[in-house]
Amino acid sequence: MARQVFTVSQVNRYVKRVLEADALLAGVFIEGELSNFNAHSSGHLYFTLKDASAAISGVMFRSHTENLSFAPKNGMKVIAFGHLSLYEKTGQYQLYVEIFEPAGVGGLQLAFRQLSEKLQQEGLFDEARKRPLPAFAQTVAVITSPTGAAVHDIIRTIRERNPVTKIVLVPAKVQGEGAAVELVQALRDVNAWGGADVIVIGRGGGSIEDLWAFNEEILARAIASSNIPVISAVGHETDFTISDFAADFRAATPTAAATAAVYDYSQVVAHVAYLRDRIVKRLHTHIPETLRAIDGMRTKLTHNMKQCIHNRGGKTQQLLARLNHHTKSRLALEWQALSHHETLLEKVSPYAAFKRGYALVRTKDGVLVTAAKGLTSGQNLELAWADGHVMAVIEEIVEH
Repeated sequence: MARQVFTVSQVNRYVKRVLEADALLAGVFIEGELSNFNAHSSGHLYFTLKDASAAISGVMFRSHTENLSFAPKNGMKVIAFGHLSLYEKTGQYQLYVEIFEPAGVGGLQLAFRQLSEKLQQEGLFDEARKRPLPAFAQTVAVITSPTGAAVHDIIRTIRERNPVTKIVLVPAKVQGEGAAVELVQALRDVNAWGGADVIVIGRGGGSIEDLWAFNEEILARAIASSNIPVISAVGHETDFTISDFAADFRAATPTAAATAAVYDYSQVVAHVAYLRDRIVKRLHTHIPETLRAIDGMRTKLTHNMKQCIHNRGGKTQQLLARLNHHTKSRLALEWQALSHHETLLEKVSPYAAFKRGYALVRTKDGVLVTAAKGLTSGQNLELAWADGHVMAVIEEIVEH
C-alpha cells in the first residue's frame, strides 16, 4: 500500500477546518486565570488562560476590545467567550475571544470600580457639569420597564403631588442582555423629541447582576450628554450605580425621583393665596395714605399759590397752571401704581383658573378633592366656580 505524504501546511489547514467545524468549539465560554497578558500597540490583546492543570493561548482583536467594561490584568479570573481555531504559522491552536467578563461578583465590583475611576477622571461626574432640575416641570419622561414596580410608584407619586403634570412613559429593558442599549436608545428618542422638561430613568432594586445595565459605560455617557436634565432612580437607598454618578440628580428610590421631578401643586396654590392676601392688604393700607398725602399736597400748594398771588399778582395764571400740572402728574403716578397692583392681584387670583374652565371640587363635608383615588360611586360632590356652585353625584369612576 502506497503511503500518502502531506505537507505541514496541509495538515495545519485540515486541523483548522476540523476545529472550526465543531459546533461546540465554535462558540464556547471558558473560565480561567489570565497570565502572560500583553496589550499590543496594534490594539490586540494576547494572553494565556489557565487553571490548576492546563493552559490555552488566546487573542482578542481590536474590533472587540472596544466593548470591554474593565481592564484585564495578569492574575485576574475571567470568563471568555469565543471560538477555537489553529494559528497555522506556529501550528498552535488558540482561543479567539470576542467577549471578556470578570468572573463572579468580585469581578463585577472590580469592573464597577475601574469604570467609575475612568469616568471620574474624565470629569463626567463633576458637579459643575450638572444642571439644576426645572422648578416647574410640565412634562416628565419616565424611562423604565412598563411592567416593573418602579413605574407604578413613579406615576402614583407624580399624580399625587401634581395632577396637571404630563407623564410620558418610554418603555425599555432594565436588565439582561441588550438592556443598556435599549436604555440609551430611549434617552436619545426623548432628546430628539424635545417635549420633556426632565427625564426619570431607573428601576427597582436587585442584585449587582440585575442592576448591571445601569453600570454600562454607554449608558453613563448617554446620560451625561443628554440635553434634558436626568434623574437617576435605580434600586433602593443603599444601591449605587454609575448612572447615579453621571445623572444631574441621584434619587435614592423611584418614589424619591418622582418627588424631585415635579413641584407640589397644593403648596403652590397655598403660596399664591398668601401672595394675594399680602397684595390686598398692601392696597388697603397704602391707597388711603396716598390719597391723604395728595390732599395734603394740594392744600399746601393752594396755600402757597395764594401767597404767591398775593405777593406776585402778575404771575397768577402761571402759578395756577403749575399747580394743575403737578397735581395731575402725581395723581397719574398714583393711579398707575394702583393699576399695577390690580393687575398682579388678577394674575394670582384663583378666579383666573375658573375662567380657564377649572372648578373647585369638594366633598359634602367641605374636604378639598385633589385626586380620583378614594372617591366612590354615588358620593355627593360640590363643584364651585366664580359665579356659583352645583351639587353632583358620582355615577362612575374611570381609572387611568
